[in-house]
Amino acid sequence: MNYFQKIIDFFTTHNISETGKEAFHQWLIDEKHTEEKDEALKKLWDNTSSKQLASTTFSLQQVKEKRQATVSSKKTTRLLQYWQTAAAILIFALLSSLYFYIFHNNRKTPDLIEQYVPIAEMHHVTLPDGSRVQLNSQSILLYPETFDGRSRSVYLMGEANFKVTPDTEKPFIVKSSDFQVTVLGTEFDVFAYPEDSVLRATVISGSVKVEYNNLETATVLSPGQQLAYNKHTKQDLINSPDMLDATAWQRGELVFRSTTLKEIITILERKYPYEFLYNLSGLKNDKYTFRFREKATLAEVMDIISQVAGNVQYRIENDICYIITH
Repeated sequence: MNYFQKIIDFFTTHNISETGKEAFHQWLIDEKHTEEKDEALKKLWDNTSSKQLASTTFSLQQVKEKRQATVSSKKTTRLLQYWQTAAAILIFALLSSLYFYIFHNNRKTPDLIEQYVPIAEMHHVTLPDGSRVQLNSQSILLYPETFDGRSRSVYLMGEANFKVTPDTEKPFIVKSSDFQVTVLGTEFDVFAYPEDSVLRATVISGSVKVEYNNLETATVLSPGQQLAYNKHTKQDLINSPDMLDATAWQRGELVFRSTTLKEIITILERKYPYEFLYNLSGLKNDKYTFRFREKATLAEVMDIISQVAGNVQYRIENDICYIITH
């Protein structure tokens, strides 16, 4: 581990005073050794986002004991449930990354605004330039209080639709891990949840430039095109999806096309305020296609999935959905 990585790891894994945090931010945005700091931040993101909790089978009694011990804290921390494995690290890394990136674009560090969307909700945000954003559940958007520099940079973790106010002199840039979308004025979707291996950009109108693969590869997308990039295999694919499917989440609909049960459950965990318990090794890699109407209940969704899959049963008790495979 290099010197810069050690510094960043220390400040993101220890309780630091406000004075210490301010000093760390000043060090982070200093122009010296920018490449090394950028690489260290990227490694922090990659290491954190790749952590996955292996699902195991619990007895009902074990689950009850576990939940009784944590029920009081869960009520107050439901908002941050998204970062089950590294909450503080991810938030601090995101804030630090955006301070760092925006400083080098705008030459000064603006006040940051954070928009977080809890499970089973969607939020609409109007940015300082009038651009409108629709955020899907369990998403975070970080943006400056004012766009004063040469560009309009925001940082996204999750999924969002952007309707960008045109400004030819200030490109609009959406940044995520190993993924950057630059536009002048258009409407597009970005899908960039850290636990998902595939990042996507979908253009609804106008055109965008997508940079990925350590920002060394760039592709320009036209209306109706989607770029899917696997951040682990480094493979990319450009296709023309059904736009009704691509924008279904904005209307509260659920659409799955050739999707595995594990991928389906991951999306259901964002869509519904339930805890899902299942045996990961019991989920097969068979792929399914489903479409569910707006406001479909979890029971309605799981009824269809269990009937079609055949080897899946479920039980909902309180706010837990038990999924049993055989």
